[in-house]
Parts: sequence; structure tokens; C-alpha cells
Amino acid sequence: MYIQMTERLQREKQYHNTAFSEGVRKSADKYYAVHKISFEELSALLEKYGKGKKVLEYGCGPGSHSFILARYADTVTSVDISDYAINNASKLALEKGLNNLSFIEMDAENLQFEAQSFDLVYGNAILHHLNLEKAFCEIDRVLKKGGKAFFYEPLGHNFFINIYRKLTPRMRTVDEHPLTMKDITFVKTFFKIADVRYYHLTTILAVPFRNLRGYHTLLRFLHKTDRFLFGLLPFIQKYAWYCVIEISKPAGE
Repeated sequence: MYIQMTERLQREKQYHNTAFSEGVRKSADKYYAVHKISFEELSALLEKYGKGKKVLEYGCGPGSHSFILARYADTVTSVDISDYAINNASKLALEKGLNNLSFIEMDAENLQFEAQSFDLVYGNAILHHLNLEKAFCEIDRVLKKGGKAFFYEPLGHNFFINIYRKLTPRMRTVDEHPLTMKDITFVKTFFKIADVRYYHLTTILAVPFRNLRGYHTLLRFLHKTDRFLFGLLPFIQKYAWYCVIEISKPAGE
């Protein structure tokens, strides 16, 4: 599919082609291990609202979650700017015989789908690479009335995480922008119904213990600690590492 490339899109495509082909981000896997609980909760929501439905994975990368979505969705359409990721995911889907799963190279800010094409839209760490207004316009356009959208996104207020980001420039694009509370406010302003759940403040402390017995018990304890702290002191939510944004489109719109 032809994509009209701005300089920013060209940089994003080139970076992600390199990152996916060379495993640039593998060194960060030890940190992403703490996402287990947040992903469990998110996955339960995706299955609840995506079962038997038409699903769009918005910025699918190599498509790892698309294959999970395909287990219970009617159809899964997955898009990404990286032709490397799309080609490899398409081959894997063909090998697995998944006829309800398709991968398309596409600009997320200019989706080539008709209005109200999907019951559920899901994206993992995609919004912070995009122009939010353009992205939200497209998400709103392709989402059916009564539909849901879920996004798992990094936040940009934690001092220590931001130091790590500065020390590892090769692991991110020059144009990405972890979300700020201003962005969260914009989400809630743009969509009539939007909820945000915050994750991973103290759970990051579990990283050094990820290979030890009792790690999962520790992780769940720290997860409960985060829930307690976020409830007691809502102003510290912005220092979380990630958040889940849930968007609902009223049936009467």
C-alpha cells in the first residue's frame, strides 16, 4: 500500500524496521517483565470486549498480540508503518493458518478503512509516536457506535525513567513523546467517555529479583502497593511508568 511519507514517518519507519530486524530493544526485556500483571488485566478486557468482534490492532509491530486477539475475535486487522514487521507477521499468520488475521502496512494517522469498521481498537505503545489529534480523529472515525478502544502507553513524568530514556537513545525514536498529563487531559476532552488506569510505580523495584523464587509474589504485592498509593495519593499517578487508556464510544453517537 502506498503511504505518503513525511520526514517524521520516514524516520519512524526506518527506526522500527531496524529495531524489529536487529532486536534493538531486547536489552529492555528485563524491565518489561514487570508488565505481567498489567498485561493480564488488559488482556482480560480485550477478550471481554473483543470476543466475536471485528478488531483493529493499531500499530501492531511484529504482531505478537494480534495472534492472541485472533483466538477469540471474529476478525483481526493489524496495521503498522514498518513493512519489515508486516511482512514477517503475515508470513507467520499464513504458517499458522489464521484466516481471520490480516496485516497491512499503513499510516496510523491516515487509516484506509471505512467509517465504523471496528468494534474494538487496541494499541500497545503506539500513541506516543503519533500526532494525537490526527490519531484520535482516525480512531473515532473507524470505531463503531458502542465500540471500545484500549491503549497501553508510557508516561513521561517519572524522573528516574526519563534519565534511563536519555541514557538509551538507540532504543527510541527522536519523535516519540511519552504521554504527559496534558495529553491525558486531551484524551478526556476529545472523547466523551475515557478512563485511565495507572501502572508500575513501585513494581519497577521487582526487576532485580525477576529470576528468583518468589518474584511473582513480590510483583503482586508491589502491584497492590501501587493500587493503594494511587488511591490514597492521586497526584502521584502521573509518576507511573505506564497507563491503560479506555475509550468508549456511546451507541447513540
